Amino acid sequence: MTLETESLQRLAFSYLYLGHARIGDCFMDGTARRVQALPAHPTLRAELDALKSACGSARPGARTFRLESGGVSYRVRVMQTPDGPIYVLRRLDPTLASLAGLGLPGAFVRRLLRADLDGLVVICGAAKSGKTRTAGALVRDRLTLHGGIAMTIEEPIDAAPGGAYGDGVCIPTLTSADRQEDLRAALGCGARVIFVGNLDDPALLIDVLLAAREGHLIVSTVLADDVGRAIARLHTVAARVLDAPSVRSLLADSVAAVLHQRFACPAPGQQRFEARLLMLADSAPARAQVRDGRYDELGAALRQQMMSMIASDALASLRGGG
Repeated sequence: MTLETESLQRLAFSYLYLGHARIGDCFMDGTARRVQALPAHPTLRAELDALKSACGSARPGARTFRLESGGVSYRVRVMQTPDGPIYVLRRLDPTLASLAGLGLPGAFVRRLLRADLDGLVVICGAAKSGKTRTAGALVRDRLTLHGGIAMTIEEPIDAAPGGAYGDGVCIPTLTSADRQEDLRAALGCGARVIFVGNLDDPALLIDVLLAAREGHLIVSTVLADDVGRAIARLHTVAARVLDAPSVRSLLADSVAAVLHQRFACPAPGQQRFEARLLMLADSAPARAQVRDGRYDELGAALRQQMMSMIASDALASLRGGG
């Protein structure tokens, strides 16, 4: 038995599966490719039993929640099987990095943190690309810089732990059965920034877009491979309850920025963080493309805007140096 498997703290896993009556406890290794049975070391076994007990008593009836156990934060999802419930756990990163600390270019950070930014800011990317972590950094950085109140509407609470950040305060809230009412409550509480964890409900998305169009700053995440697909995904959801021309108009007026991020693998075992930002708030042509439903053309607008960002920042740097 190696030391790495003698305690939960030393176990490297991407997912932990606990409580299945027939299959037993197992875990997915760090590469998310191999499923392995958990060893029977008595120390590890005791920790796993305590963790399962904590999962069972933490939030009765909840399908997903955040759990603090043994000084570690987990995202827990409860799955029902013919043999009873199992708990699927992911270990949450405890570090609270800033946007700059995550690796976003300074040109992006300055635009995302400017005081007059309002509307819907979308963080998009593939699964497990760190979207929620970036959204949380955006919320915390804006509170630190501008103060005020931020509220998060998500379950489990991942984006930003509650507390003070500079002169600002973040208040995490749990979702209820009526997520539209959750949003209305946050809008009525003077929140300067609102993070909404999931926009897969058409009625909620429409309310988010309307609030963003009225000048509220709302941050959310979308599963999408690029900026254009992120807008198209929002269109697909909203079009379930609203006609297409109205959806396009609402998106064009409400979406302020879309940040796409990914982890590139230039070589085996290496990862490089990459990001692209389209500031629709600064681009009348991009908003016109959205209004016309030409989402596949946004890539060209993004490239042109990024070149302009680089050039303007370089010029500003030269002037500052002079």
